[in-house]
Amino acid sequence: MSTKTIGKQRPSGAEYASLQTQFSRYDRTTFSGFVYDRADPSRRYAVELLVDGEPYMSSLCDEFVTELADAGIGDGRFGFTFNVQDEVSSNAAIIEARLANIGSPVGAPIRCDVAAPEAQWHRIGEIKWAGGLRFEGWLSQDVDEDIEILIAQRPVMTVKPTGWTNVARGSEFGVGRRIDFHLPEHFADGRVRGLSARTISGRSLISEPVAFVAFERGLEQTIAELGRWDSERLRGQLFDQLLPASVPFHTYRSWKERFSPTTPTAPSDVPSEAAVVLIGDARVDESIESLEAQRHPAWSAVSLPARGFSQFDSGAAREFVDGDAANSAFFVFCLSGTILAEDALQRFADVFASEPGCDLVYGDVEVSGGAGAVWPLAFSAFDRERALEQGYGAYCFAVRRERAVEALRSAASLYDIFIDCAEAERIYHLPGSVAALPRIDASAATAELVAASQAYFARTGVEANVEPRKAGLLPAVRVRRAVDWSERTTIIIPTRNRAELLKRCIETVLPAAHETNARILVVDNSSSEPEALDYLEGLSADEIDVISVEGPFNFAAINNAAVDCVDTENICFLNNDVQALDDGWLAEMLWRLSAPDVGAVGAKLLWPSSVVQHGGVVLGANFSAAHAFNDRMDGDPGYGDLLQVAHECSAVTAACLLMRKRDFVAVGGMDEIRFPISFNDIDLCLKLRQLGKRIVFTPDAKLVHLESASRGRDSAPDRKARFGHELAMLRAKWGEVLLDDPYYSPLLGLDSTPFSSLAWPPRSWKPRANLPPVPTAPPIGM
Repeated sequence: MSTKTIGKQRPSGAEYASLQTQFSRYDRTTFSGFVYDRADPSRRYAVELLVDGEPYMSSLCDEFVTELADAGIGDGRFGFTFNVQDEVSSNAAIIEARLANIGSPVGAPIRCDVAAPEAQWHRIGEIKWAGGLRFEGWLSQDVDEDIEILIAQRPVMTVKPTGWTNVARGSEFGVGRRIDFHLPEHFADGRVRGLSARTISGRSLISEPVAFVAFERGLEQTIAELGRWDSERLRGQLFDQLLPASVPFHTYRSWKERFSPTTPTAPSDVPSEAAVVLIGDARVDESIESLEAQRHPAWSAVSLPARGFSQFDSGAAREFVDGDAANSAFFVFCLSGTILAEDALQRFADVFASEPGCDLVYGDVEVSGGAGAVWPLAFSAFDRERALEQGYGAYCFAVRRERAVEALRSAASLYDIFIDCAEAERIYHLPGSVAALPRIDASAATAELVAASQAYFARTGVEANVEPRKAGLLPAVRVRRAVDWSERTTIIIPTRNRAELLKRCIETVLPAAHETNARILVVDNSSSEPEALDYLEGLSADEIDVISVEGPFNFAAINNAAVDCVDTENICFLNNDVQALDDGWLAEMLWRLSAPDVGAVGAKLLWPSSVVQHGGVVLGANFSAAHAFNDRMDGDPGYGDLLQVAHECSAVTAACLLMRKRDFVAVGGMDEIRFPISFNDIDLCLKLRQLGKRIVFTPDAKLVHLESASRGRDSAPDRKARFGHELAMLRAKWGEVLLDDPYYSPLLGLDSTPFSSLAWPPRSWKPRANLPPVPTAPPIGM
């Protein structure tokens, strides 16, 4: 880094003698600095970047520079940043900056053969509007201060950074302190406002106020309530999809008072008596009191002594079925001490009345957070993998009489009944809490869940090992199905240049390949660097195959071409900027794929900072798709322990994705026309789900992902238009699915960080079955 006065170098240019400049290299591909005139801070300059003396790109100096603003120099907006292609920075000798049309140097030239210094930050933080009243951002980890939030320059609240987040600067990554807050609800009045933020000591986080607008119940409902034209409601609907509103989890009590499940417009007139089976003898009176407050008038109940956590005497249960509950249409199973919501039985009855094919219904639940706090566990539509590993819906569920009688012949616990009755096409999920749970004895519950999952595999004739996991919010187990190791796997790694990335990738994944008898296929896409070409040529000696796919980068086309060359049963797509952390990741993914109805398996990916980069994909966030849990550090259990157990999701990233070749062929591979770079993995997974396949995420396969280190980021100016087109194609083809991801609750927020807030208002209270998605593919060219 260098700072100098231009006038001293060019005494004849007196008019530039008062300029102050700086030019720095932040990482391999990012260069930045500033230019300002001490005599006239209102002036703005343009800067040109030169690579080995040749003009490469230019930029206006108008980025905010915290140090200059803190020094009282104008408005602080004198900075510039250049992101160059990796090939340019790798091959260049000298990169320099000069004033455009003037030629005066800005700072000093930078030699590219000298390692870039550690990243330095002009900004100490950032805050962006996430939609509604929610704002997100980061604060430099060396700034230990609270943040003051101002609206129209008036302080309204103070927020404390919580947790950690990954912060990208060019191709490098660092850890920042996470900022995540909601404004008070009275700001949701439809007025456009500006938000500013500063540290307690007065250092500004943002260069100018962030404009935002929020509506109390969403713009679409606001327009409808005002009686405006129906034609405008579409505009309101799109606004709510792109900028969804949310409130934090700690406001759950007030959120629940404002929003409640809607009742059917035409409730069934057919009487349906409910039978409630309480397991255990603790706090039975409290459960009975909640039953007496039910809106559904016809019910009977029995309390069965518990053996262990939720095991019971099946003989006593059958006596109740044939006696007091002889006229019951359905049975509700829960622990004693469970406090049922006053509409729980009625909502269960309504589902059975409206869905003749439904055998089992489970609902969301509430858990105690201590000091009287209540927190919601909002579940997904039915998830078989999570049911086997967590038994998540077993704490309050209803079963149609015929199915309950059948299950009670062999069931010995709540987990047995839930898992035995769980057939994906005949099970429904009710959004919204149906009960508040009592305390769960984790050790006893885990042993029963192990037994229930083992019994399921024995009943279905599947060889599998079930082991207890460390309990989190809920008990959990780990399932390992048997694998036919005679079926081979090919690990497909696309690459272009960046030999050091590819080398590190291969070195770390080779042990897993040897352990599972897998082969590695490297797909070279027009590499030109001598070091990369030499490395690729030497790979054949290590029994690693290399093929060449020429032409512009098209991730989908490259992988399609690679699969055409593969003769193994399984294929594992792996980015060249991924590094394995252990030797067991591929075996773990193969254990998951061995279930015949699993279409694809994804891994837990981390940034080098140990912040989670991929914990599965959630559809709908900002009417797009988002990686889950990249607001969490490695080791965090995630919402509802979802980073602790294997579970299903609508999609996983192809940065590390395992599937069968025959399934890839069956869905036509990746769409290289509509999704050449982005969303091809989302589209691939949804096409698999369309065939009835399950997509499984496993936290037990863990790797590091640099994310776009070799290709660059989609936020770069030359990629924004292409990314926008592919996003438009995703919305056109899978728009209905984006609006209703079965693996994401309609009660959870759809802003940029999934599983971190409550939707405001909720999108739906309707019972949900996990059904295959249906696309609406636009014609090519539209």
